[in-house]
Amino acid sequence: SKWIGRLIQEDGANLYRYKGILAIKGVDEKFIFQGVGMLFNGNISDMKWGVPEGERENIFVFIGKNLDHEWLKECFKACLVTKELRFKVGDKVQANIGEYTDGTIIELWDDGNAYRIELDDDEKTNVYAPIDVNSYVRPRK
Repeated sequence: SKWIGRLIQEDGANLYRYKGILAIKGVDEKFIFQGVGMLFNGNISDMKWGVPEGERENIFVFIGKNLDHEWLKECFKACLVTKELRFKVGDKVQANIGEYTDGTIIELWDDGNAYRIELDDDEKTNVYAPIDVNSYVRPRK
């Protein structure tokens, strides 16, 4: 839902309607979302998948204008768990929190997010990278 939230914030004015059903790694229930413009509703439903995790299908529908189709495809594909994640627990990275900030990977696949990252700040703030792409988390420079 964090990736969808970012999409809505950046492209909400161009999104007329959107909906989908998603399979989240390690979760037996379906994640169902829908929205109009910047109004979004989505959560894990009570409906369980009737097939094994490897056979589940994700369905997205976006209706709008001036949408970046390639970016949408890249982000959607990055949500699919088909390969190993790039980083391991303990890896030093930079998390995008409006600007790239140094941090350390502290958990993988936390609540459906690819990474939980502890920032190198005084509060040891935890942030999430919902998918494994450089626009959310990248190697330290």
